[in-house]
Amino acid sequence: MSNKRAARALLVLVLIALQPRPAAAVPLFAQRYGLKCEACHAVLPELNAFGTFFRDHGYRLEGAPRHGTTILALREQVGYERDPDPGTRRFTPAGALLGAVEVGHIEAFMHESLGSEGGPASLFLGYLAYGDTHSGMLYRAGLLELPLVHSPAQRNDTLTTYGYEGTRVGLNDLTLATTRWGIEAEKTLGVVRLATSVSFANGGGSAYGGKPVATGTSESFATPEVGLFARVPLNPNLAAGVDVLAGTRRIDVVARTPFDDGYQRASAWVDARRGRLELLAEQWYGADDNGDGAGGGIASRGGFARLRWRLGDHAFIGVREDAAAAPAATRSLLWYAEAHVTPHARLLIQQVRPIPLGRTTLQGALTIGFPWPART
Repeated sequence: MSNKRAARALLVLVLIALQPRPAAAVPLFAQRYGLKCEACHAVLPELNAFGTFFRDHGYRLEGAPRHGTTILALREQVGYERDPDPGTRRFTPAGALLGAVEVGHIEAFMHESLGSEGGPASLFLGYLAYGDTHSGMLYRAGLLELPLVHSPAQRNDTLTTYGYEGTRVGLNDLTLATTRWGIEAEKTLGVVRLATSVSFANGGGSAYGGKPVATGTSESFATPEVGLFARVPLNPNLAAGVDVLAGTRRIDVVARTPFDDGYQRASAWVDARRGRLELLAEQWYGADDNGDGAGGGIASRGGFARLRWRLGDHAFIGVREDAAAAPAATRSLLWYAEAHVTPHARLLIQQVRPIPLGRTTLQGALTIGFPWPART
């Protein structure tokens, strides 16, 4: 059977097996307010509209009664790749330890990767969040993701980094998906959601670990990175926004004199929905003043377009095109299906096909959250 026929047959089996089921994931916040996890999550761990509202208010529901809560939880994931690279495993276990606790009016959150593929455990996210109900401000400080239109580092609905978000430009290895040590402030003005970030260092972990790759360079921020992010709902089914980043990277390459690379990144995105159909697309443009260490500027660009069909509140099938050029161009097409197969487990199947040529990969992952809520 050809790869194309095998992929289509597998998709049919997945759609039969992955009937949508209510979400009841890791109950870090659900138990605190006596909610079911499906109140905040679409497909574990992706947030729905209410989950985004909850996050934007510092993980607090003012005036709602509080109950006992699980402070620590485990998210375990088993990944699968049909044709693994030499020296790698077909089945890859990975996991994360999650923690959340209220300290007065401040929420402390932690995401510790437990490692995979020979990689060490490492802190992936760790920050304090404070939502001021009077001013409508949300503050976060610590090890953060950039507040993009979706979670860039966790890739909540696939296993593959979106388009330009994982792209390195020249010798600058800081990507949009890299977590940052810094501070962030967000506020809603009318219907517009505005955010700004100031980053002083970058994290080195990933959501589910992974073996570190030696690059022969060491990097840091020569000046803090500043980011501005705007989200504008145009109507209940259409939103648009822009994201802008600028900073300077200090790059130290073995046997070379260290140099600075000033960089800028800017994007525009659109999020449109019609019934069960959802379109999310973003285009990035970048410029590095000295990305090669020889004074040569490097222009970069890329993005993604994702089309998803909602099978229910907790299941999707989707297709996404990724593209990046920094300056060499790459493109790929990805299809996937995901759903809750139990109230506490998500199954994801995806196929990545380079355009026009390259090795097609078929991958999957089963993600389970522990402990399970006392009430579902």
